[in-house]
Amino acid sequence: MRVSPSAIFVVIAMAFVSGVGIAAKSAPAATTDSSDLPSDAERVGFVRAGDENGVMALEATQRFELALGNGPVHGEPPPKEALGTARRVLARELARYPKNFLHAVRLRGVVLVSTLLEGDNPIPSLPNVGGLMLLDVHGAEIDLVRAIHHEIFHFADLADDGKLAPDPSWESLNREGFAYGAGGRTLRSTWAARPTDLAGFVSAYATSGAEEDKAETFAFAVARGDVVRARLGSDPVLASKMRELARRVASLDPEAPSKLGF
Repeated sequence: MRVSPSAIFVVIAMAFVSGVGIAAKSAPAATTDSSDLPSDAERVGFVRAGDENGVMALEATQRFELALGNGPVHGEPPPKEALGTARRVLARELARYPKNFLHAVRLRGVVLVSTLLEGDNPIPSLPNVGGLMLLDVHGAEIDLVRAIHHEIFHFADLADDGKLAPDPSWESLNREGFAYGAGGRTLRSTWAARPTDLAGFVSAYATSGAEEDKAETFAFAVARGDVVRARLGSDPVLASKMRELARRVASLDPEAPSKLGF
């Protein structure tokens, strides 16, 4: 099913992040009530199945196609077994956040889907689609967890100042002479999201762009805090990034850094 150009899912001013890249760099502040579904959600088969810590939990109930800024995104209904596992993981991970933080970042809901594609390329997740996050239920639990927190930070990154990149203050934290890569779409392999000992970065994927570095560092801090903390004493760049993340998260909700373990 193709969504009409007038649909809420086709919002050129929004940032459409594929979990591995950026189509647009800024977004206006959201004005809709977080309890309301986007106007076309049910028409494309996104059905509300419950709530998790104030965030709508939705499921894809039919094959869908969304016309987004970087081209069409496709998905299918998730199989029952994988859906149940993903719902449990989602509920557990969202419960780690203060409800006020999730409201402040304007995360309206998470849609559990299967076979999520951007064009012909598989993607694990996609944030900022009419205030929704799309999450493919397949994959190892560790990858689901990382994707959830990674995409939540993309929401937070837009909410704090309306843009993802460029981000001169963040980029200035890197060692002199470092230059980010060509964006997340150039590093889609699963290996790129694994922990690395590269100074200043939690994964190879974090080196692909400032927006991905922020989201990856946040995801590791929340989901794999032991890995990050073990490096802080010997990695001053990573330590400075953690302090900056804590400052930005606190600007959205003062209780969030301590609850998330920063």
